[in-house]
Amino acid sequence: MCKPLHDVIQAGRSSPDEKERQRWAKLEAAFSFFIEGGYVTDDLVKQLLPPKYEHWELRSRKPRPSLRVFGRFALPDVFVGTHVERRDQLGGMWSSQFEHNKLVCEEHWEDAGLPSPFTDPPEFRYERYITSNAKRKIQVAP
Repeated sequence: MCKPLHDVIQAGRSSPDEKERQRWAKLEAAFSFFIEGGYVTDDLVKQLLPPKYEHWELRSRKPRPSLRVFGRFALPDVFVGTHVERRDQLGGMWSSQFEHNKLVCEEHWEDAGLPSPFTDPPEFRYERYITSNAKRKIQVAP
């Protein structure tokens, strides 16, 4: 993770407010679920549109307001979170706040000296980014 994300997680861990500490613990649990190979769909890790800019978000939906970690994939299965925002601060999809945070993601990525993000044009297949135990949508076998 990039330094801005690391710093805010550390601050959340040490908050005097129990509810706030629980919020950050749930976010860390979402990270752990991804890292340890839990079944991933875009309910947890979502590719933002348009895909050619390689913006992703890791979603920690409970408690509300939920947290969204912006980031990119450095390599398949290597998600690098850049920063986090509360969902209620982002406005609707395509809002100026949401679009601004995509640019913030790019800035933190560059500031960290990370290489160009991994990309899979022109299809941008979900399973090329998260290569095992993942599908964009949950599917029931016929």
